[in-house]
Amino acid sequence: MNEKECEYMDELNMEKQKQQKGLLMGGILVVILLIIGTVASYFLTPKPKKVFTTAIESIYSLSKENNKNAETLGGTFTLSTDLHSDQKEQEKILEILNNLNIKIDYKLDTNAKKMQMVLNSHYKDKELLDASMNIENDKAYVFLKDIYSKYLLVPSEGIEEIFKTFENTKDYEVALKHLKNAFEKALKDKYFSKENTTISLNGKNVKVVKNNLVLDEKNLKEIAKVLGEELDNNEFVESCSRITKTTEEEIRKRLKELKDNIDIEETLTVSIYTKGMQNKFAGISFQDDNDTISIFKNTETNYSYEIKANRQNYKGDMEIKVNNKDKSIKLSFDIEGIKGSVTFNFVSNENINFNEINTNNVISTEDLSNQEAMKILNNLQKKEGIVEFIEAITSLYSSNFSF
Repeated sequence: MNEKECEYMDELNMEKQKQQKGLLMGGILVVILLIIGTVASYFLTPKPKKVFTTAIESIYSLSKENNKNAETLGGTFTLSTDLHSDQKEQEKILEILNNLNIKIDYKLDTNAKKMQMVLNSHYKDKELLDASMNIENDKAYVFLKDIYSKYLLVPSEGIEEIFKTFENTKDYEVALKHLKNAFEKALKDKYFSKENTTISLNGKNVKVVKNNLVLDEKNLKEIAKVLGEELDNNEFVESCSRITKTTEEEIRKRLKELKDNIDIEETLTVSIYTKGMQNKFAGISFQDDNDTISIFKNTETNYSYEIKANRQNYKGDMEIKVNNKDKSIKLSFDIEGIKGSVTFNFVSNENINFNEINTNNVISTEDLSNQEAMKILNNLQKKEGIVEFIEAITSLYSSNFSF
């Protein structure tokens, strides 16, 4: 081998050594990255307790925000169905529901204790009933468009309860704050566990972390004891007393008795599923010794649910869309031979303007004469939508009743 050939061979050996070193360094780098990833995953994946306390914080923030916006509410609600069954009699009932379209406009002012609801309904695209209800000054007025020319003053027992729900908004906020803090303190690490598992999301198997909170009798008694102690403070008790219209002494008595009222036979496990490095919410389930309810997030707008109860499985989907002030929920299911969907639409409206009632054009339902009652009935019979709807209902029972 001459000198040039020797130099060439040396160059080849050096290049080979470089390649080997490169492969070795690349392999070492991959191993280091895997180790770092494993360690980072361990530290970045929060403890199950943190997952639950974060969820509690989110619920608290949402409740707090809704509580602030509860003084005036307004919007439109619509409901429609598309349901079907293989059974002939069920299909007849579902066909009636599918031909119903319901729209409700609502306005609420909790400070003024005023509420207005306008119902517009159709059956087979024919007007069924167009009515409005106004509540103010603890009185309820109903107006039936094209049916009767006067407002009907209807019995109003219990109307004040509608507005009591929205009273003491500051007290609700105080109570929520203390409940949140008490729950976070009551939850101990030993109540939790986590496991790696795989669930189906949007038709694909996805690896997730299942964070479990086990609520057996022992754990619940310990939680109840902490709640009773933490909530037994002046601020919470005073607010709770005003909300529930119960004396402070009674509130404190119930808090002290809280841990002694825990008596359960089954263990409830609440599980929150998270996925990815950012621990995004993937689902939640509630399971006792016999039944399970699970909800999984397939996409930003689509959720699937499964209910296992009484040895039966029920599955379906929920499509939730939010666009500015518009919200819609489409619930699809296949339960015991009934397939289809129910769609709810909500459109919020911040401009709350109430229509004034002419109190000179009001008559109490108790003061209606037989002649006036017959006038209302006759006008109802003139509405094609009402006639067809009642005929459809009565035909289900093979009745000869004619409206």
